[in-house]
Amino acid sequence: MKKEIWNLSMSKKVIIGISLIICAIIFLVSARGFSNQGKYVEVKGLSEKIVKSDRAIWSMNFEVKSNNITELYAEIEKNTKSIESFLIEKGFTQKEINTAPVNIYQDTYREALYRYNANIQMSVFTDKVDLIKTTSEQTLSLIKQEIVFSGSFIDFQFTDLNSIKPDMLAEAIENARTSAEQFANDAGARLGNISRANQGIFTITEKDPGSPEYKNVRVVSTLRFMLK
Repeated sequence: MKKEIWNLSMSKKVIIGISLIICAIIFLVSARGFSNQGKYVEVKGLSEKIVKSDRAIWSMNFEVKSNNITELYAEIEKNTKSIESFLIEKGFTQKEINTAPVNIYQDTYREALYRYNANIQMSVFTDKVDLIKTTSEQTLSLIKQEIVFSGSFIDFQFTDLNSIKPDMLAEAIENARTSAEQFANDAGARLGNISRANQGIFTITEKDPGSPEYKNVRVVSTLRFMLK
Protein backbone atom coordinates (compact mmCIF):
# COMPACT_ATOMS: atom_id res chain seq x y z
CA MET A 1 0.00 0.00 0.00
CA LYS A 2 2.83 2.38 0.92
CA LYS A 3 4.58 1.49 -2.30
CA GLU A 4 1.51 2.39 -4.34
CA ILE A 5 1.22 5.70 -2.48
CA TRP A 6 4.89 6.41 -3.11
CA ASN A 7 4.55 5.62 -6.83
CA LEU A 8 1.52 7.87 -7.08
CA SER A 9 3.38 10.68 -5.34
CA MET A 10 6.34 10.28 -7.69
CA SER A 11 4.05 10.36 -10.71
CA LYS A 12 2.53 13.63 -9.54
CA LYS A 13 5.99 15.12 -9.04
CA VAL A 14 7.05 14.01 -12.52
CA ILE A 15 3.93 15.54 -14.08
CA ILE A 16 4.45 18.77 -12.17
CA GLY A 17 8.10 18.85 -13.18
CA ILE A 18 7.31 18.30 -16.85
CA SER A 19 4.63 21.01 -16.69
CA LEU A 20 7.11 23.46 -15.20
CA ILE A 21 9.63 22.69 -17.92
CA ILE A 22 7.01 23.21 -20.65
CA CYS A 23 5.95 26.51 -19.08
CA ALA A 24 9.56 27.65 -18.92
CA ILE A 25 10.10 26.81 -22.59
CA ILE A 26 6.94 28.67 -23.59
CA PHE A 27 8.04 31.66 -21.51
CA LEU A 28 11.49 31.73 -23.07
CA VAL A 29 10.10 31.50 -26.61
CA SER A 30 7.55 34.24 -25.87
CA ALA A 31 10.16 36.44 -24.25
CA ARG A 32 12.41 36.06 -27.27
CA GLY A 33 9.53 36.98 -29.56
CA PHE A 34 8.68 39.95 -27.37
CA SER A 35 12.30 41.05 -27.44
CA ASN A 36 12.34 40.89 -31.21
CA GLN A 37 9.27 43.11 -31.29
CA GLY A 38 11.42 45.95 -30.04
CA LYS A 39 13.91 45.71 -32.92
CA TYR A 40 12.47 47.95 -35.59
CA VAL A 41 13.04 51.15 -37.51
CA GLU A 42 10.29 53.67 -38.27
CA VAL A 43 10.76 55.83 -41.36
CA LYS A 44 8.77 58.22 -43.55
CA GLY A 45 8.40 58.04 -47.31
CA LEU A 46 7.47 61.06 -49.46
CA SER A 47 5.71 61.11 -52.81
CA GLU A 48 4.87 64.26 -54.79
CA LYS A 49 3.16 64.71 -58.14
CA ILE A 50 2.25 67.77 -60.23
CA VAL A 51 -1.20 67.45 -61.80
CA LYS A 52 -3.50 69.71 -63.80
CA SER A 53 -6.87 70.72 -62.41
CA ASP A 54 -9.90 69.09 -64.01
CA ARG A 55 -12.52 71.50 -62.65
CA ALA A 56 -12.83 75.25 -62.20
CA ILE A 57 -15.34 77.53 -60.50
CA TRP A 58 -15.22 81.18 -61.52
CA SER A 59 -17.04 83.50 -59.11
CA MET A 60 -17.92 87.02 -60.27
CA ASN A 61 -19.54 89.85 -58.31
CA PHE A 62 -20.79 93.21 -59.54
CA GLU A 63 -22.84 95.99 -57.99
CA VAL A 64 -25.70 98.11 -59.26
CA LYS A 65 -26.91 101.29 -57.52
CA SER A 66 -29.93 103.49 -58.21
CA ASN A 67 -32.50 105.73 -56.60
CA ASN A 68 -35.28 104.10 -58.60
CA ILE A 69 -36.15 100.44 -58.02
CA THR A 70 -37.44 99.96 -61.57
CA GLU A 71 -34.23 101.32 -63.04
CA LEU A 72 -32.24 99.16 -60.65
CA TYR A 73 -34.02 96.04 -61.84
CA ALA A 74 -33.51 96.95 -65.50
CA GLU A 75 -29.78 97.57 -64.96
CA ILE A 76 -29.37 94.25 -63.15
CA GLU A 77 -31.13 92.39 -65.95
CA LYS A 78 -29.08 94.14 -68.64
CA ASN A 79 -25.73 93.45 -66.97
CA THR A 80 -26.60 89.84 -66.20
CA LYS A 81 -27.57 89.16 -69.81
CA SER A 82 -24.43 90.93 -71.06
CA ILE A 83 -22.21 88.72 -68.91
CA GLU A 84 -24.07 85.57 -69.98
CA SER A 85 -23.69 86.53 -73.65
CA PHE A 86 -19.99 87.22 -73.14
CA LEU A 87 -19.45 83.80 -71.53
CA ILE A 88 -21.47 81.89 -74.13
CA GLU A 89 -19.60 83.68 -76.93
CA LYS A 90 -16.32 82.47 -75.38
CA GLY A 91 -17.47 78.84 -75.41
CA PHE A 92 -19.37 78.14 -72.18
CA THR A 93 -22.89 76.71 -72.13
CA GLN A 94 -25.94 78.08 -70.37
CA LYS A 95 -25.88 75.11 -67.97
CA GLU A 96 -22.40 76.09 -66.80
CA ILE A 97 -23.48 79.64 -65.91
CA ASN A 98 -25.28 80.33 -62.63
CA THR A 99 -26.73 83.47 -61.05
CA ALA A 100 -27.43 83.61 -57.32
CA PRO A 101 -30.49 85.36 -55.87
CA VAL A 102 -29.92 89.12 -55.99
CA ASN A 103 -29.09 90.79 -52.69
CA ILE A 104 -30.69 94.27 -52.51
CA TYR A 105 -30.54 96.64 -49.55
CA GLN A 106 -31.77 100.15 -48.94
CA ASP A 107 -29.54 102.92 -47.69
CA THR A 108 -31.75 105.19 -45.54
CA TYR A 109 -28.93 107.54 -44.63
CA ARG A 110 -30.10 111.07 -45.50
CA GLU A 111 -26.97 111.99 -47.48
CA ALA A 112 -26.62 108.64 -49.24
CA LEU A 113 -25.98 108.94 -52.99
CA TYR A 114 -28.13 105.94 -53.82
CA ARG A 115 -31.14 104.55 -52.01
CA TYR A 116 -31.06 101.09 -53.58
CA ASN A 117 -27.91 98.98 -53.73
CA ALA A 118 -27.68 95.53 -55.25
CA ASN A 119 -24.93 92.92 -55.19
CA ILE A 120 -25.12 90.28 -57.91
CA GLN A 121 -23.15 87.04 -57.79
CA MET A 122 -22.58 84.95 -60.91
CA SER A 123 -20.43 81.87 -61.41
CA VAL A 124 -19.20 79.41 -64.00
CA PHE A 125 -18.87 75.75 -63.00
CA THR A 126 -16.97 73.85 -65.68
CA ASP A 127 -14.30 71.33 -66.60
CA LYS A 128 -12.97 73.68 -69.32
CA VAL A 129 -9.97 74.70 -67.26
CA ASP A 130 -7.91 76.34 -70.00
CA LEU A 131 -10.91 78.21 -71.39
CA ILE A 132 -11.89 79.65 -68.04
CA LYS A 133 -8.37 80.95 -67.43
CA THR A 134 -8.08 82.68 -70.82
CA THR A 135 -11.62 84.08 -70.62
CA SER A 136 -10.99 85.60 -67.21
CA GLU A 137 -8.16 87.59 -68.80
CA GLN A 138 -10.43 88.98 -71.54
CA THR A 139 -13.05 90.92 -69.58
CA LEU A 140 -12.14 94.36 -70.94
CA SER A 141 -15.10 94.18 -73.31
CA LEU A 142 -17.39 94.12 -70.28
CA ILE A 143 -15.86 97.33 -68.96
CA LYS A 144 -16.86 99.00 -72.24
CA GLN A 145 -20.44 98.06 -71.28
CA GLU A 146 -19.93 99.72 -67.88
CA ILE A 147 -19.76 96.38 -66.07
CA VAL A 148 -17.01 96.34 -63.47
CA PHE A 149 -16.52 93.31 -61.24
CA SER A 150 -16.25 94.11 -57.55
CA GLY A 151 -14.85 90.62 -57.07
CA SER A 152 -13.52 87.91 -59.38
CA PHE A 153 -11.94 84.64 -58.25
CA ILE A 154 -11.28 81.26 -59.87
CA ASP A 155 -11.09 78.13 -57.75
CA PHE A 156 -9.18 75.45 -59.66
CA GLN A 157 -9.79 71.92 -58.36
CA PHE A 158 -8.34 68.45 -58.93
CA THR A 159 -11.02 65.81 -58.36
CA ASP A 160 -9.42 62.62 -59.74
CA LEU A 161 -7.23 61.83 -56.73
CA ASN A 162 -8.17 58.14 -56.69
CA SER A 163 -6.54 57.61 -60.09
CA ILE A 164 -3.07 58.57 -58.82
CA LYS A 165 -3.27 57.28 -55.24
CA PRO A 166 -1.95 53.72 -55.90
CA ASP A 167 1.19 54.88 -57.74
CA MET A 168 1.92 57.60 -55.20
CA LEU A 169 1.54 55.23 -52.25
CA ALA A 170 3.80 52.70 -53.97
CA GLU A 171 6.43 55.42 -54.45
CA ALA A 172 6.13 56.57 -50.84
CA ILE A 173 6.58 52.99 -49.59
CA GLU A 174 9.57 52.45 -51.86
CA ASN A 175 11.21 55.66 -50.64
CA ALA A 176 10.56 54.63 -47.04
CA ARG A 177 12.06 51.20 -47.68
CA THR A 178 15.19 52.77 -49.17
CA SER A 179 15.66 54.87 -46.03
CA ALA A 180 15.03 51.86 -43.79
CA GLU A 181 17.53 49.72 -45.71
CA GLN A 182 20.18 52.42 -45.34
CA PHE A 183 19.52 52.56 -41.60
CA ALA A 184 19.67 48.77 -41.29
CA ASN A 185 22.97 48.62 -43.18
CA ASP A 186 24.49 51.33 -41.00
CA ALA A 187 23.29 49.46 -37.90
CA GLY A 188 24.65 46.10 -39.10
CA ALA A 189 21.21 44.53 -39.30
CA ARG A 190 18.93 43.11 -41.98
CA LEU A 191 15.60 44.64 -42.91
CA GLY A 192 12.50 42.56 -42.23
CA ASN A 193 8.83 42.89 -43.07
CA ILE A 194 6.57 45.87 -42.45
CA SER A 195 4.95 45.57 -39.02
CA ARG A 196 2.96 48.82 -39.06
CA ALA A 197 2.02 51.38 -41.69
CA ASN A 198 0.27 54.73 -41.76
CA GLN A 199 -0.80 55.83 -45.26
CA GLY A 200 -0.70 59.51 -44.40
CA ILE A 201 -2.94 62.34 -45.61
CA PHE A 202 -2.97 63.51 -49.23
CA THR A 203 -2.68 67.28 -49.56
CA ILE A 204 -3.39 69.32 -52.69
CA THR A 205 -1.89 72.80 -52.98
CA GLU A 206 -1.16 75.27 -55.78
CA LYS A 207 2.03 74.60 -57.69
CA ASP A 208 2.75 78.35 -57.77
CA PRO A 209 0.75 81.62 -57.85
CA GLY A 210 1.37 82.11 -61.58
CA SER A 211 -0.23 78.82 -62.62
CA PRO A 212 -2.98 78.02 -60.09
CA GLU A 213 -4.50 75.44 -62.46
CA TYR A 214 -1.56 73.14 -61.67
CA LYS A 215 -1.60 71.41 -58.30
CA ASN A 216 1.04 69.77 -56.16
CA VAL A 217 -0.27 66.53 -54.67
CA ARG A 218 1.75 65.31 -51.69
CA VAL A 219 1.62 62.40 -49.25
CA VAL A 220 3.98 61.29 -46.49
CA SER A 221 3.58 57.67 -45.38
CA THR A 222 5.01 56.32 -42.11
CA LEU A 223 6.19 52.70 -42.01
CA ARG A 224 7.72 50.48 -39.36
CA PHE A 225 10.10 47.76 -40.52
CA MET A 226 11.31 44.90 -38.32
CA LEU A 227 15.07 44.43 -38.02
CA LYS A 228 16.77 41.04 -37.99
